[in-house]
Amino acid sequence: MTHKLLIVDDHPETLEIISRVLRQQGYAVTATNSGMQALALAEAEQPDLILLDGMMPDLDGWEVCRRIRNNPKIAHTAIIMFSAVNVAEQKLAGFNAGADDYLTKPTEPVELIERVQNLLENVPPRPELTNVEPAAAPVVKAPVVGRTVTLAASSQVVGILGARGGAGTTTLAVNLALAMAGPEHPVILVDLDVRQGHVGSYLNQKVSNGLNKLARLPENMLGKDVAARLMPYNDHLQLLLTESDLAGTGDVPSPLQMEEILEALAIVGGTVVVDCGLGITAVNRAVIEQADHLLLCTQPERVALAAAKQFMGQLQNVIFPHTRLHLVLLEFSGAPNVPQQAIETFLGQPVAAIIPIPPQDLRRAVNKSIPLIQLNPESKTTTLISQLAHQLVKK
Repeated sequence: MTHKLLIVDDHPETLEIISRVLRQQGYAVTATNSGMQALALAEAEQPDLILLDGMMPDLDGWEVCRRIRNNPKIAHTAIIMFSAVNVAEQKLAGFNAGADDYLTKPTEPVELIERVQNLLENVPPRPELTNVEPAAAPVVKAPVVGRTVTLAASSQVVGILGARGGAGTTTLAVNLALAMAGPEHPVILVDLDVRQGHVGSYLNQKVSNGLNKLARLPENMLGKDVAARLMPYNDHLQLLLTESDLAGTGDVPSPLQMEEILEALAIVGGTVVVDCGLGITAVNRAVIEQADHLLLCTQPERVALAAAKQFMGQLQNVIFPHTRLHLVLLEFSGAPNVPQQAIETFLGQPVAAIIPIPPQDLRRAVNKSIPLIQLNPESKTTTLISQLAHQLVKK
C-alpha cells in the first residue's frame, strides 16, 4: 500500500528532483508542469496530496488551489504550496487559497519528506496501489516532466568519486563494475571523465561514438540513442565511454542531458556504475543526486584525508536521504600510515573497504589493458573488490 501524490511545477529540474525524492520514499508520483493540466489530473487521479508551485505561467498555483477547494470531488485533498519567494504575504495568500502547508524553495529533502508524512499521517494508503505478484521483469512507471519513463525495477546507480587527483576512481570503477557483473546482474560502466576518457584508455578501447556525441542531441532524442552507443565488454558488462579531449574543445553533456542519459540507462536495466571523476561538476551532479550508492575514494595519508573531509562536507549539501555514502581507501604504497580508527574518527564516516593496489600489478594490468581482478583472480585485491561488489549488488 502507498499514497498517491501529484507534483506541479513548471521548472523541469525542480519537478524531477522532488519526484525522485518522493518516489524513493515509496510514493506513487504523478508530475506535471502545467497548472491547467494539474486540475485535470487532480480530478482524474484523485491524489492523496498535491505539491503545488505558486508561480506558473498558464495558471498560477494560488488559483489552482482555489479551484481544487471549490471542486467537491477533490476539495478534501491535502495541498502543500511551495515557492521561491519567502515573503509573508505569499505564504498568507497560499493559506487563504486553501493550502494546508507552505514550503520555501529550495527545500531540503528531509524537510520535504517530513511535511508530506505529517499531512498523510491520518490518510489511509491506497489498497488499489498494493503491489501485485511481480512478473518476470517488473517495471515501475515514473512520470517526469510531462512524460512517462519506464524504469527497470532492478536498476540502481553506483557513483564513484574522488576528492583529488590520483585517488584511484577509474581503477575502482573498472574493477568494481567487472566484479558486480554477472548473469543475473548486468552492469553498464559509464565514463564521465569528459576530458581524458580514462576508462577507454585503461581498457584500450577505441571510442568514436561515445558519450561526448550525445551532447549534440536534443534532450528528447537521447533515450533512443544511448543504447546504440553501448559497447559490450563481455556477456554481462557494457561500456558507455568518453573520447579523450585534452584540449577541452569538444562537446560536454548538460545537466539535463545527463538526467536523460541516466533515465535511458535505467530502462536498459541492471546496475549503472559511473566513474564520476573529481569533485562535484555540472556533468556528474545528476549522478550524485540519483545515486543509490556513492563511493568516495581516497588514500590513507594526511593530505588526501584532509581533501576527503572537505569534500564530504560539500557532498552533504547535494546527496539525498536515499543515497548511501561509502568511504573506500585505496592503498598504492604498502600498509596505511594512518590507523583505520583514526581515519574514521577524523572523517566521521566508517571505512567500507581498504583495498591494496600493488603498483607492479597495476602497471601490468594497464600494460595488458585488463582489469586488476582479471590479472590476478586469487589476489587480496580481487577478494576485497569482490566483497565490496557483493555488498552493492541489488538483491
